[in-house]
Amino acid sequence: MEDLQDRFGRKFPYLRLSVTDVCNFRCTYCLPEGHKKTRDDSFLTLDEIRRLVTAFAEMGTWKVRLTGGEPTVRKDFTDIARAICGIPGIRRAAVTTNGYKLPERAAEYRAAGLDAINVSIDSLDPRRFHEITGHDRLAEVVAGVEAALASGFSSVKVNTVLLKSLNDDELDGFLSFIATRPISLRFIELMQTGDNLIYFRKHHVPATVVREKLGQRG
Repeated sequence: MEDLQDRFGRKFPYLRLSVTDVCNFRCTYCLPEGHKKTRDDSFLTLDEIRRLVTAFAEMGTWKVRLTGGEPTVRKDFTDIARAICGIPGIRRAAVTTNGYKLPERAAEYRAAGLDAINVSIDSLDPRRFHEITGHDRLAEVVAGVEAALASGFSSVKVNTVLLKSLNDDELDGFLSFIATRPISLRFIELMQTGDNLIYFRKHHVPATVVREKLGQRG
């Protein structure tokens, strides 16, 4: 089977796969009211995921990132990870998570074959973290990052959405956090969507602000 590519000859070896729309956090920039269950809620089964990723692998895909919603809310998440990692041609499997229950489950995810993990941490201040995510779980999420490092993940990254007046003054704190840990830190610019214009205008911070601050620090 030919590799997956567009009419410009660009190949696509990387698949981002959302395994659920459900999330157990209520982040102000994403789902401030939390996930609203509907009668149409239905997600790919384990067998469907296995067949889908197998087809992509046969067309040259070699990396898969599991996302959501929050992918780890699925009770069969570890089975999904194990199935994907066992597909011929898949050389790298990753997950993006809010870190919920990660201290207890990091080793389990690594044993299933996942080798890269991105953890969302939008503030290192417990009060602000609670305000942004709707949950007082900063200590648990940070412990989850430590557990991921201890479990042997080859890549551990922290994702932080930049938010004016909420976390835009925490650059030094985040840099100190990663200074003694083998972690990549990524600041993500807030996106404008069809229904967040007021929030966007209030909290958007251009990525250039971070670049300027980093430049000032040398």
